[in-house]
Amino acid sequence: MCGIITYYNKTGISKKNILECINSLDSIKHRGPDGEGIVLINTLNGEAKILKTEDTPNNIIYDYNSIEEIEENYFNLILGHRRLSIFDTSTAGHQPMKSPSNNWIVFNGEIYNFIEIKTELKSKGYTFKTRTDTEVILTAYQEWGVKCLTKFNGMWSIIIWDNLKKIFFISNDRFGVKPLYYYKNTNEIIFMSEVKQIHKFTNRIKSYNTKNFHVFLESGFLDFDDTTFYKKVNRFRASHFISEKASKILKNNHLPYRKYYTLNLIKKQCKLDDAIEEFRYLFNNAVTIRLRSDVPFGVTLSGGLDSSSIIYETRHIIKEKTKLQTFSAIFPDKEGDESEYINFICKDLNLTKNTTNPMDDFIFEDFKKHIYHQDFPIPSTSYYAEWCVAKLANRNNVKIILNGQGADEVFAGYHHHFYKYCKALIMKGRIFKYLKEVNNYATLKEWDVRKVHKNVMADVKLAIKFQIHLKKLDQTLSQRWNNAKNLTEILNIDLTEATIPTYLRSDDRDGMAFGIESRHPFMDYRLINFGFSLSDNFKINNGWQKLIIRDSMEKLPDKIRWRKDKKGYTTPQNDIINKYQNDLKKELNLLSEYGIKKKPDFRHYSLSLWLKGNAFS
Repeated sequence: MCGIITYYNKTGISKKNILECINSLDSIKHRGPDGEGIVLINTLNGEAKILKTEDTPNNIIYDYNSIEEIEENYFNLILGHRRLSIFDTSTAGHQPMKSPSNNWIVFNGEIYNFIEIKTELKSKGYTFKTRTDTEVILTAYQEWGVKCLTKFNGMWSIIIWDNLKKIFFISNDRFGVKPLYYYKNTNEIIFMSEVKQIHKFTNRIKSYNTKNFHVFLESGFLDFDDTTFYKKVNRFRASHFISEKASKILKNNHLPYRKYYTLNLIKKQCKLDDAIEEFRYLFNNAVTIRLRSDVPFGVTLSGGLDSSSIIYETRHIIKEKTKLQTFSAIFPDKEGDESEYINFICKDLNLTKNTTNPMDDFIFEDFKKHIYHQDFPIPSTSYYAEWCVAKLANRNNVKIILNGQGADEVFAGYHHHFYKYCKALIMKGRIFKYLKEVNNYATLKEWDVRKVHKNVMADVKLAIKFQIHLKKLDQTLSQRWNNAKNLTEILNIDLTEATIPTYLRSDDRDGMAFGIESRHPFMDYRLINFGFSLSDNFKINNGWQKLIIRDSMEKLPDKIRWRKDKKGYTTPQNDIINKYQNDLKKELNLLSEYGIKKKPDFRHYSLSLWLKGNAFS
């Protein structure tokens, strides 16, 4: 887990360009506190030279001690890296890393199954000098080319300069767990781990993407496509790669993408017992390979089904070999507090419990720092709660935290998933099944059944309006989200556009701000493929959601396994707004410069604070 910069200029790299790259890496020092590496490459003749910087490890052999020694415009490519040491914490894992065939790589992320891939490569005659997954990536690319991506189980942003073919090989993981961004014009292209890095390059961005301001304010959606809040900065597509010469990358407005992974939405018929057995195997392996590490790890714990499943599976895997640490946000005496369940689990498994109360710990300057690190405004204060949990883990010297992101989006955990499922039942004429589900759901939640009917029928009425063209479908994400015809469609939208991309980027920024790697067992692509292959009734039945998880996780106490409520990080947002309203209002006038009427709600406050902290020259 690290931070990267890649800069290519077809006319050559100036000393100013090199300094900009160094400053860019310095702006993400939090991502890689364990060292820095920079290599300059002449892509025409393959010559590569290492530049020593202030944070380059002492035993790294370098060619240049300062920028002044470098010939102006001789090199045209810079690969830069900030390292957070997870595997092989020695400098053997230093990046940029070179292969025996003189290919160079900068890599951010983890390949969890690198041990298995390494074993396969050894059987083909390859030898290895390090215990890193980075070296395995380089070797896998040498053996299989672009097809190596289908071998990887993990999260990644990979940039390889192929010195033999004189091409770039660049890839993002299947679901964009490790976001990668880029800026390009006719002469240059910049790839970076965080959007804030672009501010270190003079005169590259000159305008905001105000369309996305309005999408955020109206719906709360972020990270829903390739665009960002800057017109010239885009997100590299998940599940895609490029393998091209630099000239072709620069030639077109868009990157020459090729897709290597597509989610299969075709349902398969299977018995419940078989589905349970498969889930247990996949989940166990997903957790097992995410526990691989040479540094301390912990698990976030909300007290809900998802994080608790990870905790109990982890304890089953590691037994009592180590004292397992948990990290939780609590809100004593506030609605949504889950201390009761957190305390129960920690006592049941004899865990080391660490908690933070974001309300008590709230410092307005820290809140602004959180928004700065996010690179985007935040839709709610629940994101700040996750920031506080990452800060808590850092104080306890943990370098990796596992969390439950992805379970809801694959196995139907949100209330709107139930409503979409019921809408589909009605549209198919399955009224008796619908009535049974609604009655059971209302009973479990202890809600008035009329309220549930009302929510479902509002969805049905909207669908009918779209069908008979009383309401125009304009293909915006909000429209498609509202018009999703069945459970699979809404889950797919949530996984790829509406929720998960933002949650993953938020996890990345919160963790990496404190030098912590976030890992997500439920985001294992095999588990996601399995989840989308299941019939709806394995996810929702008799009012229960995420039923296959509940059926499979016999390790869980019934108090957790059959919890009826759904909370997540429910924060007392109104209390925070009321307490800090004067501070929040200070920057609202900035919105008027972009044709936005100021409004005293959290999204407007958040956007104005982001604008204040992300102005460009």
